[in-house]
Amino acid sequence: MRKSRGMTQQEVADRLNVSNKTISKWERDEGYPEITIIPALAELFGVTSDEILRGERIPPSDQETEKHSARVEQQVRRIVNSSITRFINYSYLAAALSLTGLLCLFTTAYAFFRPVLGFGIMFIFVIASITIELFMLNTCRAATREHEITGDNREMLVPLWKTVNRYAFALFMINIAVVILSLPIILIRDSHYVESVITMKSYLELLPTLVLIIALLCAFMLSIFKEKLFLSEEASSGKAYSVKKMRRMNFVQGAALAAALIISLCGALYLNENIFLRYACLTGFFALLGLAILSMILPVAKSKDIYERCILVAAGIRNLLYGFALLYALSGLTIIYPAHGERQILYRLEPVALWILLDATVLYLLARYFILKGYRRNREREQKER
Repeated sequence: MRKSRGMTQQEVADRLNVSNKTISKWERDEGYPEITIIPALAELFGVTSDEILRGERIPPSDQETEKHSARVEQQVRRIVNSSITRFINYSYLAAALSLTGLLCLFTTAYAFFRPVLGFGIMFIFVIASITIELFMLNTCRAATREHEITGDNREMLVPLWKTVNRYAFALFMINIAVVILSLPIILIRDSHYVESVITMKSYLELLPTLVLIIALLCAFMLSIFKEKLFLSEEASSGKAYSVKKMRRMNFVQGAALAAALIISLCGALYLNENIFLRYACLTGFFALLGLAILSMILPVAKSKDIYERCILVAAGIRNLLYGFALLYALSGLTIIYPAHGERQILYRLEPVALWILLDATVLYLLARYFILKGYRRNREREQKER
């Protein structure tokens, strides 16, 4: 470039405020200019800094491609950041609606002694909260699917979906917590205070149990949807076990155990009315329980990896313990058949069922942690051996 412009080494040195020996070293490949001099060199010879660093001319088409790629990347980042900010703001609004509904329930129940009306108002707020979140989910999906730029840059959308999944999960659990915290006001009556409203003292006594139930549900849902939330490298990669197998097993076991619990509840309610119905419920219960166990055995038997087998067994046993805990909770159901009058149904919560749920969740999370830790160590050892 110096010779094509008819310049001497001294002229270049004077323009760059260095010695001609330094220019000679650069041209003989015995040294390199400092990073701060590269823009001055590029301006002096009429080239770009990228061409100086590469040591060759870049065709105009390549330069345009690089500029276009940079613009596309910048535009995708702008779309992602805008979508993330909008989704977070609407998530805060949806959470505020849910908590406002809970506040309206307490105000209506204890100020006006109308818990049913308060529950209806609270439920309207919860539905509005869920509707806003679903609207934003569909908006984000539509914006990323239909946009031509984002369609070719899927890897840049990972931060967006990570944020969307986490905030959607958090809002879902907030709405579940609001509904659970409102149930005692509707289901429990305290005649010593006001006929239609539970006393605040009784509610505060139930509050630790309600918080424990919420924590158990949160841990359970977190263990199921951990892959979607991208909370860890192993969860997002899915290499330690098949995510599809895990989801399929959880779905089949959950459906079978839920159906078994419904049959048990129906059998308890109509136990003394029809003997045929009693045996039918008993047969259906054991059949569904066998299906839940079989749905755990089959994927474990088909799996060839020891770590995948261990995780599937741990998740299957956890699901069975959940079903057993809920079945044990039904033992608090009491049905009274008075000589004259309608049938009375009473229920007393069994704390042992909550402890079974808690122990099953903690044991599964610990087993999962150590299994994945062993899988990582084994993978690192194999890589070192290679």
